[in-house]
Amino acid sequence: MDNLKSFLTSWLTGYNMDPVLIGLIVTTAAIIGWVLIGSIFHIAIKIFISRLKAKERHMVRRQRTVTALILALIKYMFWFVMAMMVLKEFGLDLAPILASAGILGFAVGFGAQELIKDMIAGFFIIFEGAMNVGDFVEVGTFSGTVQEVGIRRTKILNWKNELRLVNNGDIKSLTNFSGKDSVGVVEFFVSAQFDLKHFTSDSFNDLLASYTKYEVITELPSFQGVVDSQLHNLKLRVIFKTQNQNHYSIERDLRRDIQIFIQNIREETKVF
Repeated sequence: MDNLKSFLTSWLTGYNMDPVLIGLIVTTAAIIGWVLIGSIFHIAIKIFISRLKAKERHMVRRQRTVTALILALIKYMFWFVMAMMVLKEFGLDLAPILASAGILGFAVGFGAQELIKDMIAGFFIIFEGAMNVGDFVEVGTFSGTVQEVGIRRTKILNWKNELRLVNNGDIKSLTNFSGKDSVGVVEFFVSAQFDLKHFTSDSFNDLLASYTKYEVITELPSFQGVVDSQLHNLKLRVIFKTQNQNHYSIERDLRRDIQIFIQNIREETKVF
């Protein structure tokens, strides 16, 4: 930028222009130059982010979260530098401005302790990998898919399309259900007089084996036996494993099929 200013000054001086006017033109040109550089950088960042989003399905969740954070920090830092350069072109001394900004930042930080707490918590959440974009988590009593992990707050979307903004400093406990296979559990009741041998029969085993039709299943359903007994009822359990967060619909289907199986046995044996 100094070379551009020197060139413009020499070129305009050759036209015998007023030095004050020359200085004004050179300063304006320098400011426009800094604004153009900032705009080009901003457009480049947007293009990079758009290409990044196009490839999100092929990226690791951790990479997406950290990359978005770094790009945001770079953008804000660059525009801060651009603002300082523009002020410098007006002939302002940056040292007092930066010193005042430091004092002001300390005062604001002292009065915004909650904000600082959220930011510190956000850094720990991101760099410790507690959760990433796309993870299914539970924060307090709210559970859903992480849409964005920011420095100050996290956005979580549940199955009702309700978006909750949670301040990072308010996250005292976090349950992350992503990363490993999900366990599906189907529990059902039969009477104490019901013959449990039906659940080790070939027909029931064929029912469980039929769930190979679901590609997301990683471990076929298996009968676990009696998990609780009451005066007139027995509680039984079947478990299976699926790819992460794909067990809900299969639980519903398996619960329906087991109830149909039990109903058929009841009609045959007349034991309810």
